[in-house]
Amino acid sequence: MKFLHTSDWHIGRGIRGQSRLDEQEAALQQVLSHARDEAVDCVIVAGDVFDTSAPAPEAERLVYGFFGELYGAGIPAVVIAGNHDHPKRLDAVAPLLTSLGIHARGMARGPADGALIEVASRDGREKAVVAALPWLNERDMVDFAQLQDEMGAPLVQYSERVRAAMRGLAAGFDRDAISVSVAHLLVDDAMVGPGGGERELHMAMGIYGVQPEALPTAAQYVALGHVHKNQEVRCGTKAAYSGSLLQLDFGERRQEKYVNLVEIHAKQPAQVTPLPITAGRKLIDIGSAVKGVNLNELSQYAEQGEDAWYRVFIDLDIPVANLAQMVRAELPTAVHVERAKGYVEESAAPETMERLGPAEMFTRFYESSLGRERSPSPETLELFRRLLTEEEHAPADA
Repeated sequence: MKFLHTSDWHIGRGIRGQSRLDEQEAALQQVLSHARDEAVDCVIVAGDVFDTSAPAPEAERLVYGFFGELYGAGIPAVVIAGNHDHPKRLDAVAPLLTSLGIHARGMARGPADGALIEVASRDGREKAVVAALPWLNERDMVDFAQLQDEMGAPLVQYSERVRAAMRGLAAGFDRDAISVSVAHLLVDDAMVGPGGGERELHMAMGIYGVQPEALPTAAQYVALGHVHKNQEVRCGTKAAYSGSLLQLDFGERRQEKYVNLVEIHAKQPAQVTPLPITAGRKLIDIGSAVKGVNLNELSQYAEQGEDAWYRVFIDLDIPVANLAQMVRAELPTAVHVERAKGYVEESAAPETMERLGPAEMFTRFYESSLGRERSPSPETLELFRRLLTEEEHAPADA
C-alpha cells in the first residue's frame, strides 16, 4: 500500500499581517497532485491542520474543499488534531467527514473507541490498521501539583504516559495487516532550524516530549507531526516527520518542504520517499542583525523579481521614522524591517519565543511588560493555567 504523509498545514496563518491563503491553496493542490500521480491508497494528516482553534471561514473552505477533492479522487484519509487545532471542533465534523472517507480524530481515544482505523488498498488485496494519537495536552497528562515541582519529574511522567498510550494502541495491530501509527508530538532530539541553523531539542530544556524509544516498534511506519522540518527519527522502527507545507516563519527560511510517500507491505520494512512542495513563497533575509544593507542597495533585490517574503535589515546610524515605508517602496513584500547594528525588535526573534511554553511566556510578560520586579506568584500561575485549560476545552462556538 502507498500512503502520503503530510502535516502542519497551519491553514489560515499569515506572515506579519499578510495573508498566505493563496500559497496554502497552491500547496494543497500540490499535495493532491502527488496523491493522484502516485495513486496512493490513503493520505495521512498528522495534525495542525489549522493555525488556530477557531479558524476563519476562508481557512475552513480550503481544508474541507481539499477533503472533498480527495473524495472525488477516491482517496481516503486519516486526520488527527494537533496542538493548534480544536479537538472537539474536529470531532464535531468527523461524522460528516466519514461519509467522504475522511477519518478524523480530535480527542485521544482508546482502541475500542475508534483509535484504530482500517483502510483497504485500492485493489482490495491489502489492509492497513492506522493507530491515531492526536495531540495530548501536558496538563491533561501530568498532575497539576507536579507541574509546580521540579521540571524533571513531570517531563518523565509525560513521556512515559505517551509511551504507554502509543504501545496500548499498537497492541491492537493485526499481524497480517500493515501497521501504521500517526501522532502529533515532539520526539526528543528532533531537529529544527531557527535562524537557519540547527539545534537539538532536549527534554532537559523543559520542553514536553518523548524519547525516541517510546515510539511503537510494532508499527511499520510512524507518521509524525509537530516539527516543521522534514526528517527521519532514529528509533526502533521507521518513523518520520513530514514537516510543514510552507516556510512558516524566518526560522524556517532555509528549509525545503516535502510530503512523504510511504510504501508498505505486510511484514516488510517501509520505504519512504520525500516529494517536494514548492508552491509557497520563500522567506529570505536581506542583510542580518549584525550587518545590514544600505537603502540604495534595495533596488538590486527588486530587480531580481523573486516571489518571496523578505526580512530586511538596514544599516543606519540613527532611527528613521518611516523606514518600513521607504523599504516597501522598493520591496513591497518586505514584511519585516529593522535597523541593524545591534537594534533588534522583539518580533525579530519569533523562533526564541516558540521555545517557550504558555506559562513561561506569561512569566516573561509579567516580568517585563508589566514592569514587575519579580516573577508571578504560584497562585497567579495557577490561575493562568486554569484559565488556559478552560479556554482550550471551551465549546467551539464559545
